[in-house]
Amino acid sequence: MSRRWRPPRSGVIRGCWQLARGHGAGWSRDLAFAALDWAAALPGALHLDCADIYSGVEVLLGDWMASRRETAGRVIVHTKCVPNLASLPRIGRDDVRRIVLRSRDRLRVEALDLVQLHWWDFGVRGWVRAARWLAELRAEGVVRHIGVTNFDTGSLRRLLDEGIPVVTNQVQLSLLDRRPLGSLAPFCDDRGVALLCYGSLAGGLLADGTAADSRSVTKYRLIVEDVGGPAALERARGELARIAARESASPGDVAAAWALGQRAVGAVVVGLSRRGLAADPRAVRLRPEDHAALAATVSATVPGAVYEAERDRAGPHGRIMRYDLNRKGG
Repeated sequence: MSRRWRPPRSGVIRGCWQLARGHGAGWSRDLAFAALDWAAALPGALHLDCADIYSGVEVLLGDWMASRRETAGRVIVHTKCVPNLASLPRIGRDDVRRIVLRSRDRLRVEALDLVQLHWWDFGVRGWVRAARWLAELRAEGVVRHIGVTNFDTGSLRRLLDEGIPVVTNQVQLSLLDRRPLGSLAPFCDDRGVALLCYGSLAGGLLADGTAADSRSVTKYRLIVEDVGGPAALERARGELARIAARESASPGDVAAAWALGQRAVGAVVVGLSRRGLAADPRAVRLRPEDHAALAATVSATVPGAVYEAERDRAGPHGRIMRYDLNRKGG
């Protein structure tokens, strides 16, 4: 392709899931535009993360960019291709093409910068074919780069060994959820795949402690329960606050800096509402003793590999998921 994929220089991608209809209260169109204007005023290019299944978000971002011509050239939008769980056994090339072209039309761009494939159940065959169809769209110039989201080591290895040019894998990583640091991070480092990490502030629980009720925050509270409950959360927050005071930073800055310092991590995905995060959290200098103290705050681990608990539809993590948000309409 004409443009090589590069992670944001700031290390921060601004997540737009909070703007989705039905995610949580409080986001009008005017407030969303104001938040986007604020993010666009920060130094450097503005990287935004959205998805085809975030109801209304691609259209909203397309409208905002169309109304901000002087800014649009500095905006890089990452979106996703998330087929419904029920459609996985029968998904075809035309379905993938429809999803991707719809995203391009909603965002009003000539080509999509990065499309990230999510596959709910690797026990259902077809995800390698779906990635190949994304590669075809890349060859056509509809998509510039291909990523995946929530892929474990084995599934990502399969795609790369098939020759599919995956450049990113978006996964959850935080002080509380360190699953990617097992086999996935070394593998991605070796194969040149950047990890884009959501949940590094645990919906605000690791930042200022405020977290408005939403499906995302419900998910992060389940993570807290897996790794030791409120006591573990308070230990983590205490260490973050200690380091933040020394560095004249915020606890959220420290949490993001910790994630950015892990192997293969290219960026953290932080919601637009988190304005207290520094423009570049990597300015926070973590000492070896800081890493040791932060590691000691949480002794338990989320069970399984990356996203394994979430794929268990009978378990607490799987029960809160919504698997049917990819509609043919708007």
